[in-house]
This record gives sequence, structure tokens and C-alpha cells, in this order.
Amino acid sequence: MKKNYFLAITVAALMLASTFAFAAIAAAGDLSFSGQFRPRYNVNNDSNNETSAYHNFDTRVRLNAKANVNANTEVNLQFQSVHTWGDPANTNGSTASAVTSDVFNDVGLHQATLTLRNFMGKAVDAKIGRQEIVLDGHRLFGHTGWAQGAQTNDAIRLDHAAGNHTLTYAYIASRTDEEANTLDDGDIDIHLLRAATQGIMGGTLAGYFVAVADGSADATTLEDDQTWYTIGARQVGKISGLDYRVEYYHQFGDGQVTALSSDFDAAFTTTPTNSSKHGRDASMFGIRVGKTFKNAKMQPTFTLWFDSLSGTDDDDVIGDDLGTFNTLQDTGHKFYGLMDQFGNAANQGTALFGLQDYALKTKFKLDDQNTLKIDLHHFETQTDINGSDADTIVAQTGSATLATNALDTDLGQEIDITLVHKYDANTKIVAGYSHYLSTHTLAALNDQGGNRGDNQDQDWMYVMIDTKF
Repeated sequence: MKKNYFLAITVAALMLASTFAFAAIAAAGDLSFSGQFRPRYNVNNDSNNETSAYHNFDTRVRLNAKANVNANTEVNLQFQSVHTWGDPANTNGSTASAVTSDVFNDVGLHQATLTLRNFMGKAVDAKIGRQEIVLDGHRLFGHTGWAQGAQTNDAIRLDHAAGNHTLTYAYIASRTDEEANTLDDGDIDIHLLRAATQGIMGGTLAGYFVAVADGSADATTLEDDQTWYTIGARQVGKISGLDYRVEYYHQFGDGQVTALSSDFDAAFTTTPTNSSKHGRDASMFGIRVGKTFKNAKMQPTFTLWFDSLSGTDDDDVIGDDLGTFNTLQDTGHKFYGLMDQFGNAANQGTALFGLQDYALKTKFKLDDQNTLKIDLHHFETQTDINGSDADTIVAQTGSATLATNALDTDLGQEIDITLVHKYDANTKIVAGYSHYLSTHTLAALNDQGGNRGDNQDQDWMYVMIDTKF
């Protein structure tokens, strides 16, 4: 007992000494701490007639430590805990509140990076380790920050800036899962190159080249990895008081059956060949124009928005091509409705038929503390499935409810209402309500309700407190 007593005193003394040491370093300006506490209450009423509304609390907690080792070296650590209240089977290892806290195991490193400025004597900053990669408004690479866990990558990132120009290269180890004695090495590697120039048409022009080497395909049918590429450009700026964005991306290289919805595997495995490897020919186009009336009451902002992501049609099937655009690591929550109906990067949640989004987004400053946002979306498939463009694909599914004459391109409409209240300098309270007017097409393509028949409207609401310190 005495031994344990002295051990406890020793541990307490060491912890106290460490606390004073960290405090001394922080006071010297070499070490700083920050963090976030973000609890959120959600209510979700889906389209299934046989289920009731689902409600839950979830919470994100973060603690950030930043150490300026010297003028050229910086270390950043971000610890994160994500927990659903009362859930005994959280995937991150946390436990329900009914279990004693000493068995909690839900804290991990969300980000851990070493930054070397002027790397190897060159005008390049190298960031190495687990990190969020966010570029150009989260379009192709974002952190999906609405999700409490968010998106990080194990990566090496190199940034060079000179004058109005910036150049970024990143290697992302998206997955490493090699299996012995198989054709499938399990790895997914991403190489990203971005070049940007400021001062063009009132803004910035950014060009992209992204290569994805995917070794996770079916090892029993493929003899090599799937390698595919994305190339494109994004222009964003302000002209004559109008905020605008225009972008276009094209994808080519390999496509694969394993990336497809199971409903449409048949179309590629029986028509016209039994090959499991296909080409990829896909594209994405987006345009946005908005204006803020700063001298008007509530300083309203109105933004018109159109995005088109290509889908797969009969011509693609005949040519052994995959025509569906892959949105890579985009933050879809920001673009395609807050209810996240279309957040699937590989098929946009439309079973490979692509997506078109017509939107009107508005923002009103009610007062110094409150901002109201109202977004209206109309969604359609990019592939015409009520004509002859997808007869072969639909027929191959063998599903009577997917008969061509039972579907059209209309995927429904969504309204998102968000109220942001600035509680103080560190805390904001956000409340939102979203309603989705569903269609039979959406229900059929996504097997909603498990029987392809439910197409009831959906509701979602939340209240969130976000404190940063």
C-alpha cells in the first residue's frame, strides 16, 4: 500500500512538472494550444414507411498542439474524439456512458504533421504526415468537415509560392492493404498536382492533374491495377460586383466493375463482353454567379448555381466505358444539398446515372449576431433514363420496378434552412431544417426502404454548438 502511495505521489509530481514545463514553453511563444468542442443533436426522418424518426446526439472534441521548433520546422498535433451519446458500439472504439470512463478508448490523432520550410534550401514547404488536404473550396479535395470525424490523409505535400503563382504537389497513401499471393495489392495511391495564378479575371485560375492508382480491384479477374486520371481547371473571382466560379474536369483511364453499383454490374459483364476492365470517359462542369447587396436591408446574397456530373449510358456500355464522374475527395455536403443524398464519390448516389444540380442559394444578415441561409435545389440524373439512353442498363438489372417507362430524370427537390447565431467571439449556435421532396426515380435507384417502392419525403433537423478556443 505504501509503495503504491509513493508511486502515486511520484506520478503526480511528474505530471505537475510537465504542466509547468509546457506552460513555460507556451509562454515563450514556442508552443501553443487550441481546440474545439462541438456537440450536435440530430433528428432524421427517412423515406421508409416502416421506420420512425431517428434522433441522436454526437460530439466532436479536438485539442491542437502547435510547436515552432525553430524558424524552419513546425510540428502540429490534433487529437480528436468523436462519440455518439449512449452508443455502446461506436466504430471509433468509444463506449456508452453506462460504462465506466476508465475504459474509454476513443481518442486518436486526427492530424499529425511535420512542416519543413525552405525544404532542402529551396523555396518549398514540405508537410509530412496525417493531414487535411483542402483545395479550392473543397471541390475535389476537402475535409468533409460537417461529419464529426472529418477527412484526413496520410500524405506528403509540397507547396511553392512565388509572386502570383503557387504550385502544389501531394502524394496521398489513400489505402495500404497488401495481400500475399494475390493479384490484388490492396493499395490506393493518389498523386495530385495543382498550379494556380492570381490576378486573372478578378480572381484565381487553378489547374489540376490527379492520378489515381487503385490496386483494390477484384484480384480474381484483373491482371493489373486500375489507373485513371483527372485533368481540369477552376476559375473563381469577382467582376462588376458579381462573385463567380466556373470549372471543368475530365476523367480518363481505367474504369472498373467493382466501382459500380451492384444493380448495374450485369450491364457491363454481359453487354457486350465479359471483361471486368473498362475505360473511363467522364466529365464535370460547374458554374456559379452570385451578388451581395451590401446597401440593402439584411445585406442579402443571392447565388445561382448549376453543376453537371456525367453519368453512364448505353453508348458507354457498348464502348466498354464508365461514364460516371468520380468526385474524388470532395466535400459533397457543401455542394449537393445538406441532407447528403448525393455524397457517393463513385456514383453520386444516382446508381451511375450522373447528377445535375440546379440551385438558388440565399443568405440574409438579420443582425450582428444572426445570419439566415436558405438553399433551394432541384436534382436530375445527367443520363436520360426516360428515353433510349439507358434502356440496356435498366433491362440488365432484371428489376421490374426499374423499367424504363417507370423512371424519369427527376430526382426531387431539397430545401435547406440554416440559422447561425454568434453567441460570443468563440461560440456559435447553428440550427437547421431540411426537407427533401422525393421521387420514384430516387427511391428506385437507391433502393430506399429496401423495396424500391418507398418514395416518401424526408426531413432532417439539427441544433449544434460550436466552440473554438
